[in-house]
Amino acid sequence: MGRTRAFAGASDVRRGRGNGCPRLGAFLLLAASTALLAGCYGSESEFRFNAVYLKKQEDTAHTQLTAIQRQDITDALTVLFGTPEDPRWPAFNTVDLDRLLDLDRLRMAAGSAGRDRRGRARGLDRKHCVRCHGTSGDGAGPNALLLDPYPRDYRRGIFKFKSTIGISTPPTDADLKSVLKNGIPGTAMPSFRQLADEELDALVQYVKYLSIRGEVERSLIFESVDQLDEYDHLVDMSLEDSDPEELAEQMAYVQSMVADVARKWLEAPNRIRRVPPRPEGWDLDASIERGRQLFYGDVANCAKCHTDEAGPRDPADDYDDWTKEIFDPRNLKAGAPYLAVGALPPRKIRPRNLRRGVYRGGGRPEDLYRRIRDGIAGTPMPAAAMKPEGAAEDDPRLAPEDIWHLVDYVRSLPTARAREHQEASSSSTNAIAPSVVPVMPRPRLTRSRIRGPLVRK
Repeated sequence: MGRTRAFAGASDVRRGRGNGCPRLGAFLLLAASTALLAGCYGSESEFRFNAVYLKKQEDTAHTQLTAIQRQDITDALTVLFGTPEDPRWPAFNTVDLDRLLDLDRLRMAAGSAGRDRRGRARGLDRKHCVRCHGTSGDGAGPNALLLDPYPRDYRRGIFKFKSTIGISTPPTDADLKSVLKNGIPGTAMPSFRQLADEELDALVQYVKYLSIRGEVERSLIFESVDQLDEYDHLVDMSLEDSDPEELAEQMAYVQSMVADVARKWLEAPNRIRRVPPRPEGWDLDASIERGRQLFYGDVANCAKCHTDEAGPRDPADDYDDWTKEIFDPRNLKAGAPYLAVGALPPRKIRPRNLRRGVYRGGGRPEDLYRRIRDGIAGTPMPAAAMKPEGAAEDDPRLAPEDIWHLVDYVRSLPTARAREHQEASSSSTNAIAPSVVPVMPRPRLTRSRIRGPLVRK
């Protein structure tokens, strides 16, 4: 069985680690903020404990874990997953985890940035990702406060832009690689297309590793808060020498948590949303007009958030699911204790301005089809209300061809905007007498949406 591998090095687990510091305000200048936040963030050689989720669970249950119980969680995670310098991958009989993750690729992404003896890249996560996404994948790296939107927190196992069906269904390797290659337009997430293919694959493996480890950590926290009395242990690593059978029984329970998370990732390739082709004889102009009707209609009701006239509407003070799990949008001031243990300040989530033609999840027709059909996980963007097979003719819900109508209409909006700008520019130019040279205003200095230095727009 895989216990020998799972328990290897348990006696080397260090106890008594502490990590935490107050968040710095976003009002600091870019250079000073980056330096100070880097010092506040802590060591890159150890994973940061999910203190925010722990506090939320403790507050909900009106209890508090002891320092020993909290350390038990850290120790169990280290036995199973290792450290940022030396990652491990658990092995046991219930799930074939080796099908899920390539340990050699994982180690390419781990540790300090540099080259190994064979000249292969190493430490890719620390070189390219950790400043934003953090060592533990919590989305709270040293640069996070400067970015809007915040970097993704992998530890919930929820990813926005993917081909798979269901909010809690993980992305495929191809989905993650696509994001790495293309970046996310309209955000600080750049393209890493310049990296070698094996380096991209290594980063994909590391994102999966951080996400699975993070979900297991959340499960350990939840079960500990929910089940333990003051002197109980979920996993007591001190039993390794004195009572290994008892420790093995405890670890079997933890391994079941790992298996539950791993199965979701193993099953993800079987849950891909297949995009149907457009019907034959498709009339694009008619489709755009039908899409416009659906856009404003009561069933699709896209215009509730995305008006196509002057950009997005702000129908309510809404936030993404990562924020709403911790903060109450109706009483944000009550969230101060969570800020004190490392939560990022809440930021509103804004509907996309479709007239700009910037699509974070990809601008291909099939990308837009999936966003409309299945929604965007972790956000207020819902899945479309689809008509089930065998539904009556007068069922008002949407059919697959209706999704294509909406795709065609959405893709037409940037072109319409450009045409309107061109017509307005022509009208303005014609209104100026040939002998008059207009005085053009100087570019206005403003802050970019990445909370950085002044830039010209």
